[in-house]
Amino acid sequence: MTKINPLDQPEIRLLIAEHLKKPDLPRCLRVCWSWHNTFLPLVWENVSVGKTSWARPSPYEDSLTPEDLHSHRHLIKDLHIVSWSGNYPIAFPRIQTLDFNGATPSLEYLEPLIRLNQPLVKLNLWNLDNGIDNRLWKALQKLPHMRELSLGMSSIQEDDIVRFWTICENLESLLLEHVLFPQGTTPHASMCFRKIWKLQLCHVSGMEEEEQFRFISACPNLEDLAWGYSSSIEPDDGLEGDGAMGSSYFEEFAKEVGRKRWPRLTSLTMDAQWSEEDMCLIIEGMQRVKKIDLYDTFGPLTFQALQHYFNNLVELQVETSSEVAPKLLQNIMCSCPALKKLVGGGVPAKDVVEGKPWVCLSLESLRICFMFSDTEQHLQPLIFERLAKLTRLEYFYSESVRAPFHKKYPVPLQLRLQSGLHALSALWRMASFIPGQRKSLGEDELRWMLVHWKELTCVSAHVDIDDLSRTELQNMFKSRGIKLWI
Repeated sequence: MTKINPLDQPEIRLLIAEHLKKPDLPRCLRVCWSWHNTFLPLVWENVSVGKTSWARPSPYEDSLTPEDLHSHRHLIKDLHIVSWSGNYPIAFPRIQTLDFNGATPSLEYLEPLIRLNQPLVKLNLWNLDNGIDNRLWKALQKLPHMRELSLGMSSIQEDDIVRFWTICENLESLLLEHVLFPQGTTPHASMCFRKIWKLQLCHVSGMEEEEQFRFISACPNLEDLAWGYSSSIEPDDGLEGDGAMGSSYFEEFAKEVGRKRWPRLTSLTMDAQWSEEDMCLIIEGMQRVKKIDLYDTFGPLTFQALQHYFNNLVELQVETSSEVAPKLLQNIMCSCPALKKLVGGGVPAKDVVEGKPWVCLSLESLRICFMFSDTEQHLQPLIFERLAKLTRLEYFYSESVRAPFHKKYPVPLQLRLQSGLHALSALWRMASFIPGQRKSLGEDELRWMLVHWKELTCVSAHVDIDDLSRTELQNMFKSRGIKLWI
């Protein structure tokens, strides 16, 4: 009987691929021809071109040329362009995502590129210095499958407003950030954007609060809303403070939430200078809350309003300088079993150690500052033991710029092996580790991370080592596809 090697089965190789990092996939092409055929589509389906100081592709992608993209165009589904030296458009038959976040494409190149790629579903355009002209809007109108559009650091001309609103009628997701509209822009009263379930309006100029509110009101099926004030607002415009949203529009928005205008709304980010009482009205008017950003509006009242949703809360941002927030933050970690992302302020280590056990064991992302007095150094290992129970944690940032009581609690969590860092070997999913400016790592800690955190992709920290050791460590991390900023 002929024995079959399991590794000769494409299904087994695909299972192997699920557990590999992106930089490892090209290495599998060299095993044999059958592996090459299996892994080649996986290598090319999601590609990043170019690099900046904040985004480095895998070593395989560093050397990509327009000719490489053309040769493998039939395999590419998601294309992320950080910087681009090509001067001719390419048609990608299976393209779904085109992301120019970081690049500044010329309209002469971008317009034919859009026309050639009709399968596009998601488009992300940033840094269009001269705005978006008539030709590009016409090309966007002819994309039959586009459902997600992100625009940033750009402007829309008055002659193109009608086309913009027409495109929005077919979108499911629209993100606008630092976009300049013609003064008084508003959708026609008869328009209704029923397909849009995700909407972000942040630092949008030209479209005043009244027009933005009308736009939001015309999206009855919203599930996720991020609404921030315009950077062009002046304090003497009759608004509550510099850049704050007018009270009349807040009251209207709160009333409409209570009237269930957006019955599917579960995620809310409000970048405005409202009071805690104001936010309570909105929270109480929502039927469900899965994600909410509170920041300086977090306190006893919003905590009480959120309690009704603790069992279903998935993402929460409550980073605040309020002196009552730390105890409430500890209570949240003891009360929200479904929580996956938490951005908090500071919490005294003693409150954590003496408090109830955490139930947020599904946390994947945590930003929090554990604070110690000068006499509480013995609590450091106990905090690491608590953190070690968050076995699904992938992102950890142990600092908060708004942590209160810094004079009473001057000592941060010491991210050293002798302080208990070794307990975090249980966090095998850890991908991004950022200790913050007040903490430093040593060479031993960095080498320990390489051994125990196999999924690591990014470390940013202050490190007390000599230049020779620094260079050696940077090369070691780079060889494993890990970004190391030290």
